[in-house]
Amino acid sequence: MIRFKSKRLMTRLISYFFIIAIMSILMISFITFYYSRSALRHSAFNELSAVCKIKQKQILDYLRNREGIIKILSESNDTKNAYELLKKYHDSGGGDPNGAYDVHSKEYEEIYQKIGNYFRNFLDTFGFKDIYFICAPHGHVMYTTSRERDLGTNLGVGPYRKSGLSTLWTSVVNQKRIVFEDFSLYSPIGKPAAFIGAPFNDENGKVVALIALQIDSKRIDTIMQEKTGMGQSGETYLVGTDRYMRSSSRFESTSTILSKKVDTFATQSALNGQSGKKIIKDYRDIRVLSSFYPMRLEQTLGCDFEWAIIAEIDEKEAFAPIYNLLQKIILSACFILIVSFIIGYVASRSIVVPVKYLSENVNKIAEGDLKVSIEIKDREDEIGVMMHGFKDMLDTLRTQTSEMIEGASTLASSISQITATVSQMATSSTETSSSIAEITATVEEVRQTVQVSSQKANQVVEVASKASNVSDSGKQATDDTIQGIKRIKDEMEYIADSIVKLSEQTQSIGDIINAVNDLADQSNLLSVNASIEAAKAGEHGKGFAVVAQEVKSLAEQSKNATNDVTSILSDIQKATSAAVMATERGGKTVEDGVTLSAQAGESIGILAQNVTESSQSALQIASSTQEQLVGMDQLAEAMENIKLASTQNADGAKQLEDSVRNLDALAKKMKTISSKFRV
Repeated sequence: MIRFKSKRLMTRLISYFFIIAIMSILMISFITFYYSRSALRHSAFNELSAVCKIKQKQILDYLRNREGIIKILSESNDTKNAYELLKKYHDSGGGDPNGAYDVHSKEYEEIYQKIGNYFRNFLDTFGFKDIYFICAPHGHVMYTTSRERDLGTNLGVGPYRKSGLSTLWTSVVNQKRIVFEDFSLYSPIGKPAAFIGAPFNDENGKVVALIALQIDSKRIDTIMQEKTGMGQSGETYLVGTDRYMRSSSRFESTSTILSKKVDTFATQSALNGQSGKKIIKDYRDIRVLSSFYPMRLEQTLGCDFEWAIIAEIDEKEAFAPIYNLLQKIILSACFILIVSFIIGYVASRSIVVPVKYLSENVNKIAEGDLKVSIEIKDREDEIGVMMHGFKDMLDTLRTQTSEMIEGASTLASSISQITATVSQMATSSTETSSSIAEITATVEEVRQTVQVSSQKANQVVEVASKASNVSDSGKQATDDTIQGIKRIKDEMEYIADSIVKLSEQTQSIGDIINAVNDLADQSNLLSVNASIEAAKAGEHGKGFAVVAQEVKSLAEQSKNATNDVTSILSDIQKATSAAVMATERGGKTVEDGVTLSAQAGESIGILAQNVTESSQSALQIASSTQEQLVGMDQLAEAMENIKLASTQNADGAKQLEDSVRNLDALAKKMKTISSKFRV
């Protein structure tokens, strides 16, 4: 007796159908997922690297800009004038070499108010937190705009001798150049602070003081937290050698500078001078795609510290499209498996049932238990019923197979559309890369133009500085001239008084001469009387007559001398009167000269003030031009990075195009295979 195991045959046939379907689905799903994930990962890392390089360039340009600004400030005439006032007060007893700097006196308050406006305007214009004026020999904090607790302290022996500002003071004095100081907790303000300092030299080139500026950390946070192209979970941040942040995290509401420690593979590698990209766990213990670079501050700015710049995005967000694709692939696979199982079951049954029937009939005929004619007649009805049911099953199978073929066609059509879209994207990326190359060339031309403007602005600053010095010298010379004319006026007044007194004395001399002249007349009269009396006396009066004659002679000589003196005195009085009149005219002329000199002094003072304001304006223009030049450099670098990213995106699009083409080929094969299942 022939025994037919129908269940085993049907199970094997269904298993074959199911295994073939599973292998096809797994192969297509694996290839689709692998190539899509690879392309998406490559594109995500390229975007992170481009963002990281752009932020690195922006931070370096920002620090270079701060360096240029403090250099201009240290060479400004207003800074020099402020130093002279503070130094004069310091040397007159305001500063104790072994103690503090007196900032509570009335004299210091006048100096502070006098120099404060310029530095406050400087802070508002250039965006610093505070300005410090520190004497080089002792470390006295002679001036701060914010007037915190550090004002007047001694950085050498005072309470802040171990602060970052004290370290900056020592470094600038020893190295005699512009120095950056890394973020550290600064007690007077109770927050982390970073500084930049520049030496202030005297005429002999000796460092006598330094200007220090507190860098605004919000400016750095603004650069680092700009999230264009970073999605919802992407961020960039800076980390120092102590593994603590130097910029704030975008996921924290408060500042994380020096309060959030980041000790990951990315920070360790970047601080060791390495750059790269990798999937790691970040400081939040979340898997992220990380791109990291060293800032190389020592090579670019001469700093004695280093930072690392990190750009990261959560793995879930970066690979969200591929995970969505995987879900769709799984759903499609389940649907195809169900359809394959149904097709396998129906096809296996359509094969096994007739074979089973024939096998049973053959056994019965061989054993003689059934008459052929009756059996055939009976079986015809059964076969009719079976064929009717089989026809219904075939109709159902045909419908399901048609739906599967239609789905495969739809999949092939969709993949063809995706292929066309990706091709267009690749072409657009290439065109975009070409356009960006043209824009980059234009930006470079504009940058060169701004650079020329910056050079001209610096020349204007130099000329304005010289004009300011000349105007200051002219104002000083005018002040000296006014003082000299005032002294001449005083001397003229003294001469006039002396001549008036001389005129009064000559008048007295005239009175004396008149008296002498009268005395001579009386002497002459007495001599005549004596001669008469001598003549009367005869011989006895001859001697007396001789004496009388001599007295007469002396009287005549005295009279003649008084006449000469009178004539000379008259000339002296005339000359004195003329001198008095000339002195009065000279005094009026000198007084007019004083008035004119005062007016000239006021004019030159106004001119000096205008020149100083022009110098400050030119300084601001130069600084603004410098910032524009830095901005153009940043723009040129950004365009270059965008060009690189566009090129990388074009390469990624081409790779994605190849992957989609492979999917298209697989879909077409699937369509071909599905088309064979026709009933």
